[in-house]
Amino acid sequence: MALINIDFRPSVKRERHPAMRWALFAAGSIVLGAVIASTTSVYQRADVPSSETLSVQLKDAAQAREALIEKPPQSRIARQSFKLPLPELQAQQEIIDEINHVAPQKWQEFVVKSGDSLAKLFKRAGIKPQQLDEMMKSGDAAKKLTKIFPKDVIRVLTDGEGSLQALRYEINHESYLLVERTNDGKLNSDVLSYDIEVRQKYAQAEIESSLFEAAYAAGMSDNITMELAGIFGWDIDFVLDIRKGDSFTLLYEQLYRNGEKIADGNILAAEFINDKKIYRAVRYQKPGDTVAKYYSPDGNSMRKAFLRSPVDFTRISSGFSLGRYHPILHKLRSHKGVDYAAKRGTPVRAAGDGKIIYKGTKGGYGRVVIIQHGSKYSTLYAHLNSYDKHIRTGKKVKQGQTIGYVGSSGLATGPHLHYEFRVSGVHRNPLTVKLPTAQPVAKDLLDDFNLKTQPVLAQLDLLARTQLALNN
Repeated sequence: MALINIDFRPSVKRERHPAMRWALFAAGSIVLGAVIASTTSVYQRADVPSSETLSVQLKDAAQAREALIEKPPQSRIARQSFKLPLPELQAQQEIIDEINHVAPQKWQEFVVKSGDSLAKLFKRAGIKPQQLDEMMKSGDAAKKLTKIFPKDVIRVLTDGEGSLQALRYEINHESYLLVERTNDGKLNSDVLSYDIEVRQKYAQAEIESSLFEAAYAAGMSDNITMELAGIFGWDIDFVLDIRKGDSFTLLYEQLYRNGEKIADGNILAAEFINDKKIYRAVRYQKPGDTVAKYYSPDGNSMRKAFLRSPVDFTRISSGFSLGRYHPILHKLRSHKGVDYAAKRGTPVRAAGDGKIIYKGTKGGYGRVVIIQHGSKYSTLYAHLNSYDKHIRTGKKVKQGQTIGYVGSSGLATGPHLHYEFRVSGVHRNPLTVKLPTAQPVAKDLLDDFNLKTQPVLAQLDLLARTQLALNN
Protein backbone atom coordinates (compact mmCIF):
# COMPACT_ATOMS: atom_id res chain seq x y z
CA MET A 1 0.00 0.00 0.00
CA ALA A 2 1.33 3.39 -0.84
CA LEU A 3 1.80 5.88 1.97
CA ILE A 4 -0.16 9.12 1.77
CA ASN A 5 1.75 12.33 2.69
CA ILE A 6 -0.62 14.72 4.40
CA ASP A 7 1.80 17.64 4.05
CA PHE A 8 0.90 19.05 0.76
CA ARG A 9 3.75 21.67 0.84
CA PRO A 10 6.66 20.82 -1.26
CA SER A 11 9.72 19.85 0.71
CA VAL A 12 12.17 22.47 -0.40
CA LYS A 13 15.43 23.63 1.48
CA ARG A 14 15.72 27.45 1.43
CA GLU A 15 18.99 29.29 1.47
CA ARG A 16 19.64 33.02 1.88
CA HIS A 17 22.22 34.80 -0.01
CA PRO A 18 25.35 35.65 2.15
CA ALA A 19 25.29 39.28 1.10
CA MET A 20 21.71 39.63 2.30
CA ARG A 21 22.63 38.18 5.78
CA TRP A 22 25.39 40.77 6.29
CA ALA A 23 23.06 43.57 5.25
CA LEU A 24 20.45 42.48 7.78
CA PHE A 25 23.10 42.20 10.58
CA ALA A 26 24.39 45.70 9.82
CA ALA A 27 20.91 47.18 9.86
CA GLY A 28 20.14 45.45 13.19
CA SER A 29 23.35 46.71 14.74
CA ILE A 30 22.52 50.27 13.75
CA VAL A 31 19.05 50.05 15.31
CA LEU A 32 20.38 48.36 18.51
CA GLY A 33 23.11 50.96 18.87
CA ALA A 34 20.56 53.74 18.59
CA VAL A 35 18.41 52.13 21.30
CA ILE A 36 21.38 51.66 23.65
CA ALA A 37 22.55 55.23 23.02
CA SER A 38 19.07 56.53 23.71
CA THR A 39 18.75 54.47 26.91
CA THR A 40 22.20 55.56 28.15
CA SER A 41 21.28 59.15 27.47
CA VAL A 42 18.10 58.76 29.53
CA TYR A 43 20.04 57.20 32.46
CA GLN A 44 22.63 59.94 32.36
CA ARG A 45 19.97 62.61 32.48
CA ALA A 46 18.43 60.86 35.49
CA ASP A 47 21.83 60.96 37.33
CA VAL A 48 21.84 57.24 37.98
CA PRO A 49 25.06 56.36 39.89
CA SER A 50 27.66 54.00 38.57
CA SER A 51 27.61 50.38 39.72
CA GLU A 52 30.52 51.04 42.10
CA THR A 53 28.86 54.10 43.64
CA LEU A 54 25.55 52.28 43.90
CA SER A 55 27.21 49.40 45.75
CA VAL A 56 28.68 51.78 48.33
CA GLN A 57 25.36 53.57 48.77
CA LEU A 58 23.49 50.30 49.26
CA LYS A 59 26.05 49.22 51.87
CA ASP A 60 25.72 52.56 53.71
CA ALA A 61 21.94 52.30 53.59
CA ALA A 62 22.06 48.81 55.07
CA GLN A 63 24.28 49.99 57.89
CA ALA A 64 22.00 52.96 58.47
CA ARG A 65 18.96 50.69 58.69
CA GLU A 66 20.74 48.48 61.23
CA ALA A 67 21.72 51.54 63.27
CA LEU A 68 18.14 52.83 63.20
CA ILE A 69 16.85 49.51 64.46
CA GLU A 70 19.46 49.37 67.24
CA LYS A 71 19.25 53.03 68.30
CA PRO A 72 16.85 55.59 66.79
CA PRO A 73 18.36 58.87 65.49
CA GLN A 74 16.45 60.75 68.18
CA SER A 75 18.32 58.82 70.87
CA ARG A 76 21.70 59.39 69.26
CA ILE A 77 21.25 63.11 68.88
CA ALA A 78 19.94 63.46 72.45
CA ARG A 79 23.06 61.77 73.73
CA GLN A 80 25.36 64.15 71.88
CA SER A 81 23.25 67.24 72.50
CA PHE A 82 25.90 68.95 74.66
CA LYS A 83 28.67 68.29 72.15
CA LEU A 84 27.05 70.47 69.49
CA PRO A 85 26.34 74.20 69.44
CA LEU A 86 22.61 74.83 69.63
CA PRO A 87 22.21 75.94 65.95
CA GLU A 88 24.02 72.84 64.67
CA LEU A 89 22.02 70.62 67.00
CA GLN A 90 18.76 72.11 65.70
CA ALA A 91 19.90 71.66 62.08
CA GLN A 92 20.53 67.95 62.67
CA GLN A 93 17.19 67.63 64.42
CA GLU A 94 15.41 69.07 61.38
CA ILE A 95 17.07 66.48 59.16
CA ILE A 96 15.99 63.65 61.46
CA ASP A 97 12.44 64.97 61.65
CA GLU A 98 12.27 65.09 57.87
CA ILE A 99 13.57 61.53 57.55
CA ASN A 100 11.06 60.29 60.10
CA HIS A 101 8.23 62.31 58.53
CA VAL A 102 7.32 64.02 61.82
CA ALA A 103 6.44 67.62 62.57
CA PRO A 104 9.44 69.88 63.26
CA GLN A 105 10.76 69.71 66.82
CA LYS A 106 12.78 72.39 68.61
CA TRP A 107 15.83 72.30 70.90
CA GLN A 108 16.11 75.02 73.55
CA GLU A 109 18.84 75.73 76.09
CA PHE A 110 18.38 77.32 79.50
CA VAL A 111 20.99 78.52 81.99
CA VAL A 112 19.50 78.27 85.47
CA LYS A 113 19.25 81.62 87.25
CA SER A 114 18.78 82.40 90.92
CA GLY A 115 15.15 81.71 91.84
CA ASP A 116 14.53 79.46 88.85
CA SER A 117 12.61 76.20 89.21
CA LEU A 118 11.80 73.44 86.75
CA ALA A 119 8.24 74.73 86.56
CA LYS A 120 9.50 78.17 85.51
CA LEU A 121 11.89 76.67 82.95
CA PHE A 122 9.15 74.48 81.47
CA LYS A 123 6.83 77.46 81.20
CA ARG A 124 9.60 79.44 79.49
CA ALA A 125 10.08 76.55 77.05
CA GLY A 126 6.37 76.39 76.26
CA ILE A 127 5.97 72.91 77.74
CA LYS A 128 2.59 71.91 79.14
CA PRO A 129 2.51 71.91 82.99
CA GLN A 130 1.42 68.27 83.22
CA GLN A 131 4.59 67.27 81.41
CA LEU A 132 6.65 68.14 84.50
CA ASP A 133 4.74 65.66 86.62
CA GLU A 134 5.09 63.00 83.92
CA MET A 135 8.84 63.58 83.73
CA MET A 136 9.35 63.35 87.52
CA LYS A 137 7.61 59.94 87.37
CA SER A 138 9.83 58.74 84.52
CA GLY A 139 12.34 57.10 86.90
CA ASP A 140 14.48 57.64 89.98
CA ALA A 141 17.12 59.35 87.84
CA ALA A 142 14.76 62.29 87.28
CA LYS A 143 15.11 63.18 90.97
CA LYS A 144 18.45 64.72 90.05
CA LEU A 145 16.41 67.65 88.75
CA THR A 146 15.00 68.45 92.19
CA LYS A 147 18.29 70.16 93.00
CA ILE A 148 19.31 72.52 90.23
CA PHE A 149 21.64 75.41 90.87
CA PRO A 150 22.38 78.75 89.21
CA LYS A 151 24.58 78.41 86.12
CA ASP A 152 23.46 74.80 85.54
CA VAL A 153 22.61 74.18 81.86
CA ILE A 154 19.52 72.29 80.72
CA ARG A 155 18.57 71.49 77.11
CA VAL A 156 15.04 70.44 76.16
CA LEU A 157 13.46 69.17 72.94
CA THR A 158 9.77 69.92 72.36
CA ASP A 159 7.29 69.27 69.59
CA GLY A 160 4.90 71.83 68.17
CA GLU A 161 2.22 70.97 70.74
CA GLY A 162 4.20 71.71 73.90
CA SER A 163 5.10 68.09 74.60
CA LEU A 164 8.54 67.25 76.05
CA GLN A 165 10.45 64.88 73.77
CA ALA A 166 13.90 64.93 75.40
CA LEU A 167 15.80 66.68 78.19
CA ARG A 168 19.48 66.67 79.01
CA TYR A 169 21.07 67.94 82.23
CA GLU A 170 24.79 67.83 82.94
CA ILE A 171 25.21 66.53 86.50
CA ASN A 172 29.01 66.79 86.60
CA HIS A 173 31.98 66.22 84.33
CA GLU A 174 31.53 62.44 84.58
CA SER A 175 27.78 61.93 84.14
CA TYR A 176 24.57 63.47 82.79
CA LEU A 177 20.82 62.94 83.05
CA LEU A 178 18.96 62.03 79.89
CA VAL A 179 15.15 62.01 79.62
CA GLU A 180 13.69 60.65 76.36
CA ARG A 181 10.25 59.86 75.04
CA THR A 182 10.36 56.23 73.93
CA ASN A 183 8.53 54.53 71.06
CA ASP A 184 5.59 53.71 73.31
CA GLY A 185 5.11 57.42 73.98
CA LYS A 186 6.31 57.35 77.60
CA LEU A 187 9.17 59.35 79.10
CA ASN A 188 12.16 57.43 80.41
CA SER A 189 15.02 58.92 82.50
CA ASP A 190 18.51 57.58 83.06
CA VAL A 191 21.89 58.75 84.35
CA LEU A 192 24.59 58.05 81.79
CA SER A 193 28.36 58.26 82.07
CA TYR A 194 30.86 59.91 79.78
CA ASP A 195 33.94 58.10 78.52
CA ILE A 196 36.59 59.72 80.70
CA GLU A 197 40.28 59.40 79.92
CA VAL A 198 42.58 59.60 82.96
CA ARG A 199 46.09 60.94 82.37
CA GLN A 200 48.88 61.27 84.89
CA LYS A 201 50.56 64.62 85.51
CA TYR A 202 53.78 65.42 87.36
CA ALA A 203 54.59 68.67 89.17
CA GLN A 204 57.58 69.86 91.15
CA ALA A 205 58.56 73.25 92.56
CA GLU A 206 60.70 75.01 95.14
CA ILE A 207 59.03 77.62 97.31
CA GLU A 208 60.37 81.16 97.16
CA SER A 209 57.62 83.07 98.95
CA SER A 210 54.41 81.01 99.22
CA LEU A 211 52.99 77.60 98.41
CA PHE A 212 50.36 79.00 96.05
CA GLU A 213 52.86 81.04 94.01
CA ALA A 214 55.13 78.01 93.61
CA ALA A 215 52.20 75.77 92.70
CA TYR A 216 50.92 78.27 90.13
CA ALA A 217 54.38 78.42 88.54
CA ALA A 218 54.35 74.61 88.35
CA GLY A 219 51.06 74.69 86.43
CA MET A 220 48.91 73.36 89.28
CA SER A 221 45.29 74.38 89.78
CA ASP A 222 44.05 75.85 93.07
CA ASN A 223 42.10 72.64 93.75
CA ILE A 224 45.19 70.45 93.52
CA THR A 225 47.16 72.92 95.64
CA MET A 226 44.48 72.86 98.34
CA GLU A 227 44.41 69.07 98.24
CA LEU A 228 48.19 68.98 98.62
CA ALA A 229 47.97 71.28 101.65
CA GLY A 230 45.17 69.15 103.06
CA ILE A 231 47.22 65.94 102.81
CA PHE A 232 50.16 67.38 104.75
CA GLY A 233 48.11 69.84 106.84
CA TRP A 234 48.26 67.69 109.98
CA ASP A 235 52.09 67.79 109.99
CA ILE A 236 52.82 71.19 108.45
CA ASP A 237 51.27 74.54 109.33
CA PHE A 238 51.13 76.20 105.93
CA VAL A 239 50.84 79.65 107.52
CA LEU A 240 53.63 79.45 110.10
CA ASP A 241 55.92 76.61 109.05
CA ILE A 242 56.59 77.31 105.35
CA ARG A 243 60.14 78.50 104.62
CA LYS A 244 62.02 79.62 101.54
CA GLY A 245 63.70 76.60 100.01
CA ASP A 246 60.93 74.16 100.94
CA SER A 247 59.90 72.03 97.98
CA PHE A 248 57.27 69.57 96.84
CA THR A 249 56.85 66.85 94.24
CA LEU A 250 53.59 65.18 93.28
CA LEU A 251 52.01 62.79 90.82
CA TYR A 252 48.33 63.43 90.15
CA GLU A 253 45.53 62.72 87.68
CA GLN A 254 43.90 64.88 85.04
CA LEU A 255 40.56 63.96 83.47
CA TYR A 256 39.90 64.35 79.73
CA ARG A 257 36.71 64.06 77.70
CA ASN A 258 36.87 63.98 73.91
CA GLY A 259 40.53 65.04 74.14
CA GLU A 260 39.75 68.13 76.23
CA LYS A 261 40.80 68.51 79.86
CA ILE A 262 37.73 68.92 82.03
CA ALA A 263 39.04 68.56 85.61
CA ASP A 264 41.83 67.48 87.88
CA GLY A 265 41.63 64.05 89.48
CA ASN A 266 43.27 62.70 92.61
CA ILE A 267 46.79 63.14 93.92
CA LEU A 268 48.35 59.68 93.68
CA ALA A 269 51.55 60.34 95.63
CA ALA A 270 53.34 63.40 96.97
CA GLU A 271 56.45 64.50 98.80
CA PHE A 272 56.89 67.72 100.79
CA ILE A 273 60.21 68.88 102.20
CA ASN A 274 59.68 71.38 105.02
CA ASP A 275 62.70 72.78 106.89
CA LYS A 276 64.76 69.85 105.47
CA LYS A 277 62.34 67.29 106.93
CA ILE A 278 60.79 64.95 104.35
CA TYR A 279 57.10 64.04 104.43
CA ARG A 280 55.67 61.53 101.96
CA ALA A 281 52.13 60.40 101.25
CA VAL A 282 50.45 57.91 98.92
CA ARG A 283 46.80 57.32 98.08
CA TYR A 284 45.33 53.93 99.01
CA GLN A 285 41.81 52.54 99.03
CA LYS A 286 41.21 49.58 101.30
CA PRO A 287 39.32 46.61 99.77
CA GLY A 288 35.63 47.14 100.39
CA ASP A 289 36.00 50.87 101.19
CA THR A 290 34.34 53.47 98.98
CA VAL A 291 36.74 56.28 99.92
CA ALA A 292 40.53 56.32 99.50
CA LYS A 293 42.80 57.87 102.13
CA TYR A 294 46.42 59.01 102.32
CA TYR A 295 49.11 57.15 104.19
CA SER A 296 52.83 57.40 104.73
CA PRO A 297 54.90 54.78 102.84
CA ASP A 298 54.94 52.57 105.95
CA GLY A 299 51.13 52.54 106.21
CA ASN A 300 50.52 55.17 108.90
CA SER A 301 47.61 57.53 108.27
CA MET A 302 48.51 61.05 107.18
CA ARG A 303 45.32 62.16 108.87
CA LYS A 304 45.60 62.98 112.54
CA ALA A 305 42.79 62.73 115.03
CA PHE A 306 42.88 66.55 115.35
CA LEU A 307 43.47 69.54 113.11
CA ARG A 308 46.52 71.54 114.11
CA SER A 309 44.57 74.81 113.64
CA PRO A 310 40.76 74.94 113.51
CA VAL A 311 40.49 78.25 111.62
CA ASP A 312 42.07 80.04 108.66
CA PHE A 313 43.93 82.83 110.41
CA THR A 314 46.14 85.77 109.51
CA ARG A 315 48.47 85.52 112.52
CA ILE A 316 48.76 84.20 116.06
CA SER A 317 47.97 87.19 118.24
CA SER A 318 48.72 85.43 121.53
CA GLY A 319 50.39 82.10 122.31
CA PHE A 320 50.19 79.58 125.12
CA SER A 321 51.55 81.04 128.36
CA LEU A 322 51.27 80.57 132.13
CA GLY A 323 51.85 84.28 132.78
CA ARG A 324 50.55 86.69 130.14
CA TYR A 325 49.59 90.34 130.70
CA HIS A 326 45.86 90.57 130.00
CA PRO A 327 45.12 93.58 127.71
CA ILE A 328 41.69 94.24 129.31
CA LEU A 329 42.14 93.14 132.94
CA HIS A 330 45.64 94.76 133.04
CA LYS A 331 47.22 92.04 135.14
CA LEU A 332 49.26 88.89 134.70
CA ARG A 333 47.11 85.89 133.99
CA SER A 334 47.72 82.46 132.50
CA HIS A 335 46.70 82.07 128.88
CA LYS A 336 46.11 78.35 128.41
CA GLY A 337 45.30 78.46 124.76
CA VAL A 338 46.21 80.09 121.43
CA ASP A 339 44.58 83.17 119.93
CA TYR A 340 44.20 83.09 116.15
CA ALA A 341 43.54 86.55 114.66
CA ALA A 342 41.06 86.32 111.78
CA LYS A 343 38.36 88.36 110.09
CA ARG A 344 34.98 88.50 111.78
CA GLY A 345 32.75 85.78 110.38
CA THR A 346 35.58 83.41 109.41
CA PRO A 347 34.32 79.80 109.85
CA VAL A 348 35.60 77.90 112.89
CA ARG A 349 35.95 74.13 112.39
CA ALA A 350 35.79 71.22 114.82
CA ALA A 351 39.36 70.07 115.40
CA GLY A 352 38.29 66.43 115.57
CA ASP A 353 35.34 64.05 115.68
CA GLY A 354 33.40 64.35 118.90
CA LYS A 355 30.29 65.45 120.75
CA ILE A 356 29.34 68.99 121.75
CA ILE A 357 29.10 69.10 125.54
CA TYR A 358 28.63 72.87 125.88
CA LYS A 359 27.24 75.63 123.70
CA GLY A 360 26.55 79.03 125.22
CA THR A 361 28.02 82.07 127.00
CA LYS A 362 30.81 81.48 129.53
CA GLY A 363 32.12 84.61 131.33
CA GLY A 364 35.08 86.26 129.65
CA TYR A 365 35.11 83.59 126.97
CA GLY A 366 31.95 85.06 125.48
CA ARG A 367 30.16 82.66 123.16
CA VAL A 368 31.77 79.22 123.52
CA VAL A 369 31.63 75.71 122.11
CA ILE A 370 33.28 72.80 123.95
CA ILE A 371 33.70 69.43 122.23
CA GLN A 372 34.52 66.15 123.95
CA HIS A 373 36.64 63.75 121.86
CA GLY A 374 36.35 60.32 123.43
CA SER A 375 37.26 60.02 127.09
CA LYS A 376 40.69 61.65 126.96
CA TYR A 377 40.56 64.81 124.83
CA SER A 378 38.47 67.99 124.71
CA THR A 379 38.71 71.29 122.80
CA LEU A 380 37.29 74.75 123.51
CA TYR A 381 36.44 77.52 121.01
CA ALA A 382 35.79 80.99 122.47
CA HIS A 383 34.89 84.62 121.55
CA LEU A 384 32.61 83.39 118.74
CA ASN A 385 30.48 85.88 116.88
CA SER A 386 27.73 83.29 116.27
CA TYR A 387 27.11 79.55 116.11
CA ASP A 388 26.46 77.39 113.10
CA LYS A 389 22.73 76.74 112.88
CA HIS A 390 23.18 72.95 112.73
CA ILE A 391 24.97 72.47 116.07
CA ARG A 392 23.53 72.00 119.53
CA THR A 393 24.59 70.50 122.86
CA GLY A 394 24.71 66.71 122.69
CA LYS A 395 25.09 66.55 118.91
CA LYS A 396 28.00 64.73 117.28
CA VAL A 397 30.28 66.62 114.91
CA LYS A 398 32.87 65.54 112.36
CA GLN A 399 36.40 66.83 112.01
CA GLY A 400 36.42 69.96 109.84
CA GLN A 401 32.70 70.64 110.33
CA THR A 402 31.84 74.31 110.86
CA ILE A 403 30.66 74.94 114.43
CA GLY A 404 30.72 78.74 114.59
CA TYR A 405 32.22 81.99 113.30
CA VAL A 406 35.02 84.23 114.52
CA GLY A 407 33.97 87.20 116.62
CA SER A 408 34.95 89.25 119.68
CA SER A 409 32.36 88.29 122.28
CA GLY A 410 33.40 88.30 125.95
CA LEU A 411 36.68 89.92 127.01
CA ALA A 412 38.28 90.46 123.61
CA THR A 413 39.95 93.51 122.04
CA GLY A 414 39.19 92.40 118.49
CA PRO A 415 37.92 89.48 116.39
CA HIS A 416 39.88 86.29 117.00
CA LEU A 417 39.43 82.65 118.02
CA HIS A 418 40.67 81.53 121.43
CA TYR A 419 41.39 77.80 121.14
CA GLU A 420 42.21 75.39 123.97
CA PHE A 421 43.33 71.76 123.83
CA ARG A 422 43.01 69.55 126.90
CA VAL A 423 44.36 66.06 127.58
CA SER A 424 42.66 64.32 130.52
CA GLY A 425 41.50 67.75 131.69
CA VAL A 426 45.00 69.31 131.57
CA HIS A 427 45.66 72.24 129.21
CA ARG A 428 48.32 71.58 126.55
CA ASN A 429 49.82 73.94 123.99
CA PRO A 430 47.83 73.34 120.76
CA LEU A 431 50.88 74.30 118.67
CA THR A 432 53.27 71.76 120.17
CA VAL A 433 51.18 68.93 121.62
CA LYS A 434 51.73 65.59 119.91
CA LEU A 435 48.51 64.82 118.08
CA PRO A 436 47.24 61.24 117.99
CA THR A 437 47.00 59.73 114.53
CA ALA A 438 44.08 58.04 112.87
CA GLN A 439 44.11 54.28 112.34
CA PRO A 440 46.97 52.93 110.17
CA VAL A 441 46.61 50.27 107.50
CA ALA A 442 45.67 47.01 109.22
CA LYS A 443 48.42 44.39 109.38
CA ASP A 444 46.45 41.93 107.27
CA LEU A 445 46.22 44.57 104.49
CA LEU A 446 49.89 45.58 104.41
CA ASP A 447 50.71 43.20 101.54
CA ASP A 448 47.88 44.65 99.47
CA PHE A 449 48.95 48.17 100.47
CA ASN A 450 52.57 47.60 99.39
CA LEU A 451 51.52 45.87 96.16
CA LYS A 452 49.37 48.84 95.11
CA THR A 453 51.44 51.76 96.40
CA GLN A 454 55.06 50.78 95.78
CA PRO A 455 54.84 51.22 91.95
CA VAL A 456 53.38 54.72 92.41
CA LEU A 457 56.06 55.69 94.95
CA ALA A 458 58.77 54.30 92.65
CA GLN A 459 57.38 56.42 89.81
CA LEU A 460 57.45 59.48 92.08
CA ASP A 461 61.10 58.72 92.98
CA LEU A 462 62.04 58.39 89.31
CA LEU A 463 60.38 61.67 88.39
CA ALA A 464 62.01 63.47 91.31
CA ARG A 465 65.47 62.15 90.41
CA THR A 466 64.97 63.08 86.77
CA GLN A 467 63.98 66.62 87.74
CA LEU A 468 66.96 66.89 90.10
CA ALA A 469 69.31 65.81 87.31
CA LEU A 470 67.80 68.37 84.93
CA ASN A 471 68.17 71.14 87.54
CA ASN A 472 71.83 70.27 88.04
